[in-house]
Amino acid sequence: MAPVLQDAVTARREGRSDDALRLMAELFDQMTKGVPGTNELHFITLFEWSQLAEAYHPAYEALASARDEQVRRLLDGDDIFGASDVAWPRSRFRVIINMNETLKDSRATYELFIQLLSLQPALAHREARLALPAIVEAGNFALAERYLADPLARLKELNQLANELPLFPPPRAAPRLAAELTIFVRDVTLLAAVHEGLGKDSEAKTLRGAALSGIASDDMRALGQRELAAPGTITREISSHLMHLDDVDEIK
Repeated sequence: MAPVLQDAVTARREGRSDDALRLMAELFDQMTKGVPGTNELHFITLFEWSQLAEAYHPAYEALASARDEQVRRLLDGDDIFGASDVAWPRSRFRVIINMNETLKDSRATYELFIQLLSLQPALAHREARLALPAIVEAGNFALAERYLADPLARLKELNQLANELPLFPPPRAAPRLAAELTIFVRDVTLLAAVHEGLGKDSEAKTLRGAALSGIASDDMRALGQRELAAPGTITREISSHLMHLDDVDEIK
């Protein structure tokens, strides 16, 4: 962890909210400018900022202000966040969505996407997949339908991965299969919601049934069913599994 981020975490935990916010804002500014070594700190910085914002309203307001500045830059045509000379430049639109998720403001994501459709249609089409949950939540089902592919087309690939990767990974291994299952179930959920929003209830029911029955692994099917019923289940169960492995390692 970068020293400035470690200092921010320490300040938050010690109740020094002003110091924590100042340090987080400083780090985010460095990330925005593409300072070397900050690109990989995006997720943990926003997570820590969200933790602070839950108990300290000025942090929420500062995050909203930082989000608005990112929106301004995006609408001005600057679609890369931070360093642009890295192997995988970070999408500014994705960063804004992450900030809106922290702010619990999906409506802002939807409204920004509508603006991009008018001002920068090529960028909007490229980033549409990221905006789909917000579009569906906003009830614009006809627009969402334009960008939603049939998730059942990925069943063959998902089942092949299940033959190669464990659902619950060993220590220090990425939960690749669980991540792919999460994406698959999310896409099924979105398309089913669109069907229902357009009055196609039978299509939604058929889609959910085909998605579950098409998963070859019993364990994956059961976990996918729980995810359909309660989104976030896969993340919670995988996190619990990894924490258990860490505890076992400590005991050893």
